[in-house]
Amino acid sequence: MTDLLSATPLLDFNAPPIQHLITTRGWRNLSQHDRIGAAYEFTRNAIPFGYNTRDDLPASRVLADGYGQCNTKTILLMTLLRALGVPCRLHGFTIVKSL
Repeated sequence: MTDLLSATPLLDFNAPPIQHLITTRGWRNLSQHDRIGAAYEFTRNAIPFGYNTRDDLPASRVLADGYGQCNTKTILLMTLLRALGVPCRLHGFTIVKSL
C-alpha cells in the first residue's frame, strides 16, 4: 500500500507548486472524502482541456501549463491524491482507432 503513496518522477507531489496549491486551498484540513472531491473538482474544473507537449510530464509541469488532456490531468489528479494521503494507482489502456 505504501507504493501507492510514493512520489515518482511523474507524481512529483513534493514540488513546491503542488505543495503550495494544497496548502493555500486548505485541503489537508478536510476529511478524506472531501480531500478526494476537492482534488477531483480542481483537476476537472480549474485545469481546462488542452494538449500538452507530451503525455509523460510531471504533475508540477501540468499545473504550470494550466491545461491538460486525459493522461496529463490524470497524472495531476493522482499526484494531488497521493500528496493528500490517498493511495491511488492508474490502470491505463489503449483504444484502437479502427474500433
